Amino acid sequence: MHSTLDVVRAQMQEAEPILKRLDEELEAINFDPTVPSSVDAATEKVTAIIDTLLASFKANPILGPLADQLKYQYLDSIQHQVASAQEE
Repeated sequence: MHSTLDVVRAQMQEAEPILKRLDEELEAINFDPTVPSSVDAATEKVTAIIDTLLASFKANPILGPLADQLKYQYLDSIQHQVASAQEE
């Protein structure tokens, strides 16, 4: 019988290539934090990419919250860049 730790390890190994692809796609998003339409487009892209690539994680009790946290972090980063640009 597999232990919980074995199951988690297997899930993380399965998720690794997806998370790598996610990182690559999100890093490729460029936007101008001073242009609202650019910010909106970047926000939509981030949401779409994360929702698409991590859709299979949603029902997973371990990876589901990770997907939500990643989305929050990337969207928060966009907002931080907007706020920083407005301060300049």
